[in-house]
Amino acid sequence: MKLVNKRILITAGEPASISSEITIKALEKLKNKNNAELIILTDPILIKHELKNLNKTAKLNILDKCLHFKDYKKNFINIFPINLNEKMFPGILNKNNSNFVINCIKTSVELLLEKKAHALVTNPINKFIMNSNDFKFNGHTEYLGHLSKLKKQPVMMLETNKLRVVPLTTHIPINSVSTELSINMIIKKIKVLDKELTNIYKIEKPKIYISGLNPHSGDGGKIGKEELTIIIPAIKKLEEIGLNVNGPFSGDALFQKKMINKYDVAVCMYHDQALIPIKALYSGNVINITLGLDFIRTSPDHGTALDIAGKNKGDPNSLILAIKKAEDLIDRKYAK
Repeated sequence: MKLVNKRILITAGEPASISSEITIKALEKLKNKNNAELIILTDPILIKHELKNLNKTAKLNILDKCLHFKDYKKNFINIFPINLNEKMFPGILNKNNSNFVINCIKTSVELLLEKKAHALVTNPINKFIMNSNDFKFNGHTEYLGHLSKLKKQPVMMLETNKLRVVPLTTHIPINSVSTELSINMIIKKIKVLDKELTNIYKIEKPKIYISGLNPHSGDGGKIGKEELTIIIPAIKKLEEIGLNVNGPFSGDALFQKKMINKYDVAVCMYHDQALIPIKALYSGNVINITLGLDFIRTSPDHGTALDIAGKNKGDPNSLILAIKKAEDLIDRKYAK
């Protein structure tokens, strides 16, 4: 049985970015078209500023934090208020507002863990300005893994209706990838991936194709040894415990058209190896999903787009898809 009252939280993201703009546009397009309560964790000032900038009108409903969303109003922009530290200027980062970004994320996770909401959709953050203010994580994925009670290694998966990809390492320098990889790390993350695809996506024995790290997957050790010493041993152990894995494939072979139809997900060794093909093929229609958490989290596939902030050029499509995917995952998770 599906939930009658589905509740999805949407975080503010970086206040100087296009996040408020695309959120307003997404809510406008989804009006009367979705079956979930959509609640933004943000400062009402940001939404009022952006409505004025977009020359739009909308009714705002500022929720009372003590009423646990009982004062939600349909056809309003419902806001769970969190205060900015300092005034925002579009396109201009301010590290003093980093705590606002963190508070939006942390508060949303607290609400999810208290079972007061069912899913989280995060707007983009700028981790570099946050790192300058003592944010110790490589990005959203790692921070959400830290906040999760499960304390597992979270898995980033990007998805379209035709392709899923997972980067085993995310926002680290390319020269650190080989030292970050290990047999144990690969096994742990792929086991999380397999479990989530089985339990939530209802895919029986998911077909998982795994890339190599080096060109031509190392060419038998002539172009790097990581395939021989790390990746192949990990694949063999995954096969031994019954997972439907195959590889390693060279990155260029893994994303040929004839290959894409053979697997449920492609697992890559580093960020760009996974993200370049999916964004090149399906840009604007990609959703970021975090697996291995004790709550549902999706996000759009793009960054903060500071260069177009405040210019009414933000495209809400990926955020809309992320909201729809969150609702779909709620239905899947709570289906009996």
